Amino acid sequence: MTSLLLGPEETSALAPQRSPFLWLVEREVLRYLRIWRYALVGPILSTVLFVIVFGTILSRRIDVGGISYGRFIVPGLIAQTVLNVGYFNGTTSLFEARRDRYLNDVLASPLRWWEINAALVLAAALRGLISAAAVMAVAVPLTGIGVERPGYALLAGAGLLLLTAQVGVVAGTLARSLDHIHSIESLVILPLGFFGGIFYPLHQLAPKWRWLSEMNPFFWLVQATREAFLGFSDVPAWAGLAVVWAAALAVSGWAAYLFGASRRLKP
Repeated sequence: MTSLLLGPEETSALAPQRSPFLWLVEREVLRYLRIWRYALVGPILSTVLFVIVFGTILSRRIDVGGISYGRFIVPGLIAQTVLNVGYFNGTTSLFEARRDRYLNDVLASPLRWWEINAALVLAAALRGLISAAAVMAVAVPLTGIGVERPGYALLAGAGLLLLTAQVGVVAGTLARSLDHIHSIESLVILPLGFFGGIFYPLHQLAPKWRWLSEMNPFFWLVQATREAFLGFSDVPAWAGLAVVWAAALAVSGWAAYLFGASRRLKP
């Protein structure tokens, strides 16, 4: 109705300079870039310390099938870093938006629910890529690690980024306090990471512990990442890739359900 009352020049002046989707992506990226010391440096520094301590000191004493221990643990540490930043990106962004009721304005905008979800996922994926690249910048000169299977790395990396970002979105949708966010990280994500095969090969475990590791969802993320970087893992390459993508699609479906029932997003 407004466009009928205004001329072409006035209508053009009222048009948005960028699409609402790109605006939301930009906002989410700038949100963590403004606090880069906490959002990026913290997770990267803790992972780099693992690479330096374990990858250089223990590498002289431990050999894993002809691969230095430093090279062996780097893929798992990268997967853990991506999981941590993906989780915290979604949880903090959605929790703050719900707490401050800013999310109500976004839900009332022309943006569709899947565009909001996609913006959060893209922002988290970029944060994960930045963190992984920073870890690699330190790990490559220290351990000599490279990417043995680039095509596989693209597929596994895309699945890993999607899965970890959607885990953060789901957790941020369900969290009711900051205590919930940090308790999930310390009681669920951290133990899954340490018992996910980052620091040990599966064949060195007793059968009962081996079975327990295989039930750990994070174990498959580590194996897919290790296959991409080293060209081998404790499971068939196709199995690691299939589990990562199956989990990514399942969690994405869960996020779609929560966003479709947008009342779950409101405080």
